[in-house]
Amino acid sequence: MKKVSVLIVFSVMCLVMGCFKEISFDTKPFIEFQSIRKEIRLDQFAGTKKDSVIMTIHFQDGDGDLGLNEAEKAKATETNDYNYIVRVFRQKKGVFQEYIPPLPYSGFFQRLKSDGKVGPIEGTLDYSIDFPQPFTLPKDSLKFQITIKDRAGNISNTVESKVIVLNEF
Repeated sequence: MKKVSVLIVFSVMCLVMGCFKEISFDTKPFIEFQSIRKEIRLDQFAGTKKDSVIMTIHFQDGDGDLGLNEAEKAKATETNDYNYIVRVFRQKKGVFQEYIPPLPYSGFFQRLKSDGKVGPIEGTLDYSIDFPQPFTLPKDSLKFQITIKDRAGNISNTVESKVIVLNEF
């Protein structure tokens, strides 16, 4: 009877383990646009309002090498080798045209896996950009194109946000 119980338990374990599939993603990051929102905040230094635009993307990466530590970020800053790449498009007379700001809106995000192990990673990433209202056109309509890059230099697909209106008040 004991042999039958062990055999049944072993069979059930094999069946359950066979149902779980190991997750695998491409080593090139893949992103999907999730959301864009705006929060009106007070600039502590100037005492004026600013629109803080928060973009959320969903990501997948097969080897989990997304993000930079402080040393990597310092080195990448010297060459403007951003891992969160943003292009801005401003609506003029009903047509969106790329806007090249004096300082880039692209930036960096921290390492998303701290254990150093190679393996798939998936999640969401928020990134925000501040637009001081005194320097933003009234009712300025913008949309963004977003790309991310992993530490191996693999560049993700590009996603586009929905349109957001700044400086409405």
